[in-house]
Amino acid sequence: MRKNGEIVVGCCFLAVAVAFTTGAVRLQIGGPTEPLPGFFPFWGGLILIVLSLLYLFYAWAGRVAESPAFGRLGGPIVVVGTLVLYVATLETLGYLITTACLCAVVMRVLETKPWVNAAVSLVLSAVSYVLFDRLLGVTLPQGLLTVFGA
Repeated sequence: MRKNGEIVVGCCFLAVAVAFTTGAVRLQIGGPTEPLPGFFPFWGGLILIVLSLLYLFYAWAGRVAESPAFGRLGGPIVVVGTLVLYVATLETLGYLITTACLCAVVMRVLETKPWVNAAVSLVLSAVSYVLFDRLLGVTLPQGLLTVFGA
């Protein structure tokens, strides 16, 4: 059964995605070897456009799953609070520690198994650190790790 509310939601996401992509083009995109400020927002916007169109297709066909008007709000509140703490402590604690903690909280909210939570949090923070700091040359906050000469 087609639900008009779900179609409206899909249209809203599509409008945001188009605006996001248009804004990215105005910033200039560049290329994969020399990305300009609009490069990542452009690709993010394109992905959001595809996902919005896919959602609209399912909503139009009436195949969108039933969901309550308000789900559990505790998880998103915890994640937003953790993001605020992440930004506030990033310089002091450093990228590796704060990113691992943020990932652990998000994984906990998603109710993953403790060993998966720990493994993913540590691997994600380490791999993203190596990718951005070492390979791409982006300076990330060292924080407490400056004691160890990292």
